[in-house]
This record gives sequence, C-alpha cells and structure tokens, in this order.
Amino acid sequence: AGSTGGQGVVYRPGGETRLTPLRVPTTGEKPPQVIAQDLVASGFMALALDTNPYSIETSPDGKRIAYLTLPNSTVGSPSASRPNQLKVIPFDGGASLYQFDWPPSASDPRWGPGSDAVEYVLTRNGVSNIWQQKLTGGPPKQITNFESGLIFDFEWSPNDGQLALTRGSLSSDVVLISNFQ
Repeated sequence: AGSTGGQGVVYRPGGETRLTPLRVPTTGEKPPQVIAQDLVASGFMALALDTNPYSIETSPDGKRIAYLTLPNSTVGSPSASRPNQLKVIPFDGGASLYQFDWPPSASDPRWGPGSDAVEYVLTRNGVSNIWQQKLTGGPPKQITNFESGLIFDFEWSPNDGQLALTRGSLSSDVVLISNFQ
C-alpha cells in the first residue's frame, strides 16, 4: 500500500478476514505492527469488487499516514448524523497529529504533492471536482473547476506536481420487456 523511502512498508495482509493494516520496517528488526483498529470501509463498490476497501495513504515524504475512521473512534456504532473523520498519524505510530470531518460523499483521501494537505474527489449535482484539505486547518478548498463530467481517479506526479486524472460520464439504458412470447 505504501512505502517510505526505505523506512518501512504499510500493507494490508492478504487472505485474512481482518483487514487491519500493518506497518513493518524494511530492516526486519521488528515484527509487523498494527497501524489502526478504527479504519472505515471506503464504500460498497470497493467491497463488492473485492478491492482494498480501506484506504491507507502514506505521505510522499514518508512521515505520515492518513486514513478514514468513524467519528470519535466509535467503531461498530456509527452515528448517521456525524461524519467520518480523516486521521493523520505519524508513520512511526502514536497519537493523531490531525483530525478533520470527512464529507460523506467524498472519495478516499490522497496526499497532495507537498505532504501538507490531503485531497479528494467530491461530486455535486453530477459534476466532480477535486478538493483539498490543508493539515493546518481551515475550510476545504476546491482546486479544480469542472462544470460537467465525473472524475474517476487522480494522481499527482511525484517530480513536477502535475495532475493526471481520468474523467468521463456514466450512462446506461434500461428496457423493460413484458409479456414476451
């Protein structure tokens, strides 16, 4: 799932019923350590497609890990009126460095190029845009301004900070045939 330039690797064990992410140093001097017990599944599609339903993102500088959790770490008793939380913890473990409310319809968090913000796709009225939440706080900031279409995925280039994304639209036709003989 993520690497930190030689310090360690963050991963989710395969073939296990529990999806708890682990961190292991690349030197092998310590056994794998559980990162967080309070992760939230990313959504129905990730579970249905048997992809990684938990988003664990290591910052580009390798110093922090971002993930989504239930409000106030109340795993198993979500409150419909309270949003999920974005937590940012040190890569080496410890208490939360930052915690923010996470928009209910936002995509999984992605690190911005400078490791000082997380970004996500938010779709409103059928139009997707990328939003940024600075770790220092303040309101989220919209960083793209598309007027149509959906964003399916995005990523920043590691060297020059250029944004690559996939955009498009979804369409489907449904036909009901009844009394067919």
